[in-house]
Amino acid sequence: MSKFEKHIGKGVPVEIDGEEFILKPLTTEFIPDFFMAMKSFSGEDGLNNMDKAGLKSIQNIIDATLERSYPDEPEEMRKVFGMKYMPILLPKIIEMNSIEPDANTNKALEKIEAIKKAKLENLDEK
Repeated sequence: MSKFEKHIGKGVPVEIDGEEFILKPLTTEFIPDFFMAMKSFSGEDGLNNMDKAGLKSIQNIIDATLERSYPDEPEEMRKVFGMKYMPILLPKIIEMNSIEPDANTNKALEKIEAIKKAKLENLDEK
């Protein structure tokens, strides 16, 4: 194991529909997307007034995380999975890639958690 590997770890587990998935952290090339996504959630309205660039940054970090974590899965399946489970994946992605949790990180995670709860309640009704 390299010096870097022992500090990065093997990934962060997330449970989806009773199955465990291991998400790997993003690489430095996604710093702009990551911070754009964080900035998008720092406003009062969260996703409600997010511009196209903010939404694209969220798409990019979800797609990149799933590609790094499950490179053998077909791209189309990763994209569908990312869309379907975005409310579950996004908080984990932000949490595991945050430098140090701060007020903005916590605010973003709270908003994502509210969206996740609303989405899951919506699924339960169907």
